[in-house]
Amino acid sequence: QTKTKMKTKTSTTTETTATATTTSALFSTAQNQNDYQNEYYENQTDHQSGYDYDHEYPQDYQTDYYAQEHERDSSDYDPNRSIQPGQKPSISETSPRDLSLLPAFATDALSIQPLSPSSFLLHAQQLDGFPDVSAYTASDIFAGSTVLFVPAASALSAYDIKYELSAHITVEQVQDKLYEIDFRSDPVQRRKRNLMWKQFFLVLKLLMEYQKGTDSPWFPYLASLPRFFSNGPSMTPFCYNCIPSYLTELCQKERATMNQLLMLKSLSANLPHEWLSDETRGNADLWKWAYQIVLTRAVTSASPSTDGDERDVDVDDDDENEHGDLRLLPLADMINHSHEPNVEILHDEYGNAYVQAIRDIPANTPLCRSYGNPANPSYLLARYGFLEEDHPWSFCKLLPGHVTEEMVDLGYHPHRLLFDKTTGDVSEEVWDVLLYLVLGDEDTCGDGGATQRQFHRAHVEGNHEVKAQIHREWYVHTLATLAEHVEEVLRELEVLEEKGVY
Repeated sequence: QTKTKMKTKTSTTTETTATATTTSALFSTAQNQNDYQNEYYENQTDHQSGYDYDHEYPQDYQTDYYAQEHERDSSDYDPNRSIQPGQKPSISETSPRDLSLLPAFATDALSIQPLSPSSFLLHAQQLDGFPDVSAYTASDIFAGSTVLFVPAASALSAYDIKYELSAHITVEQVQDKLYEIDFRSDPVQRRKRNLMWKQFFLVLKLLMEYQKGTDSPWFPYLASLPRFFSNGPSMTPFCYNCIPSYLTELCQKERATMNQLLMLKSLSANLPHEWLSDETRGNADLWKWAYQIVLTRAVTSASPSTDGDERDVDVDDDDENEHGDLRLLPLADMINHSHEPNVEILHDEYGNAYVQAIRDIPANTPLCRSYGNPANPSYLLARYGFLEEDHPWSFCKLLPGHVTEEMVDLGYHPHRLLFDKTTGDVSEEVWDVLLYLVLGDEDTCGDGGATQRQFHRAHVEGNHEVKAQIHREWYVHTLATLAEHVEEVLRELEVLEEKGVY
């Protein structure tokens, strides 16, 4: 079970160059549907030049997927032939993601515009036994170019849904319910509640459109979305016993947040039955699937500004703009993560979204953006369900029993307490926090915390000379503490590895 859940994505590049079960050219210059269909099927059999396909995935999946697509003759292909009226997308973890209807839907219904027909394409493949989709470009793209344009009306927006449902469910009702669940009123909880009401409205919208099945204009988008997740909310208590303590803490927080949002289900009873039936409302797996879609794919845009474009904001960022919208961006949400991103998502004052190249991108290159600070791989696994192993820096997993304000001043944060996995270098913040802990140990220092306070004061005042002097005097003790911490982490990993094998 743990092996199934704890899947590892080694790198976005590896994902994209792995065996293709289908390579779907999302956009074409075709003037009608038949032209598009012909081009689509040609791209199923003719791989893009310059791609490296390693035949390492199970042949049965490739055969099944190709059989599904090629059993229809491309000259008279009817995209609705195998879809029954009212049919709903399957949310089974092993169900294939249907991309066949997505291209025409994106261009015709949503008016999503790529830079060129070959600048934004999808790559579908088998990854660790489950369907995976990523985006790439088959043409050269210059820095500053808009790779993909998503009009405001083509996004699923929490703000828009709030107005759509305002006669039945209000933000105040959701906030009050969240306060009943967790009555803490500190800034962290305030930001969390402000994010969760937006997530809740997006979840409701997904459920409402899912219930319509093929009658929903969003059916092609829903059918293309993932079903399998390997992040914190998807894990079980057994999984938590097989992962390091810091990762366990993050995963449990993610699952707790999901459970809190699911406790808002009672508010959905305010919606008309034709919008959300008792069957849909009572389907726990469907609620979890919709929440996972929102958690892993929605981006927070900054508040509209007349000063220029606004970048998307990591929803886990402490500096999140509390008044920004939370949105699902079809097609743009197919872009994978990398610690060396080549695109970013910008928003203008009207709510339009732009996937913009931040550097020159050669043809046949994956399109990647940053999902969060890659130096904290535990966060990426807890939130999104993958590890990026090729990033050189990693959080050192230093977890004292109590984090004081002074330690935060010294740089205590997972994004700053870093080890370089390639050189063995340790960030300055690690040394500072370790030394602060050493100086606070009365058995070691024995001066009632005087040196500890002096060290903190020197840091705050920028007195580097005093800081360096204290570091030199206590280097042996700091080094011993660091070595002890590393040994403790390695011992924990050995124990967890044995559990995983078992």
